[in-house]
Amino acid sequence: MPLWAILYSFVLFISTLFTIKISPDKTLLYRLSEIASGVFAVTFFLFYYEVVPYPQHILAPFLMLAFILFQEIWVNRDLYAILSLEDIPEEERGWMLFFVPFMTILFLSPFIWVVTQVFKHYFSLT
Repeated sequence: MPLWAILYSFVLFISTLFTIKISPDKTLLYRLSEIASGVFAVTFFLFYYEVVPYPQHILAPFLMLAFILFQEIWVNRDLYAILSLEDIPEEERGWMLFFVPFMTILFLSPFIWVVTQVFKHYFSLT
């Protein structure tokens, strides 16, 4: 596994811990679900770089990805208010509406690429 993938996986997991820290809802179930989401994200890298074997069926990574998306979009929807642009002056808000999504896509692009490659592996077997 290349160094960049190890560092990126570490950053993904640190962002998981940061999300738990800033979350208004810190129940045990939420914390465990957030940690599972982070571990699943890192596991995609472990699959792709063959640190751990690919699951026998495509359903396993599909369910992992579905859980990640559910956790990050639906469960963490309350975080959007914390991260909102309400306190930012109007003249900076337009720039931030471009910058924040751009940085998010840039940050997630290695993860999206690896997930795509993992699913491509399954489709190349058929």
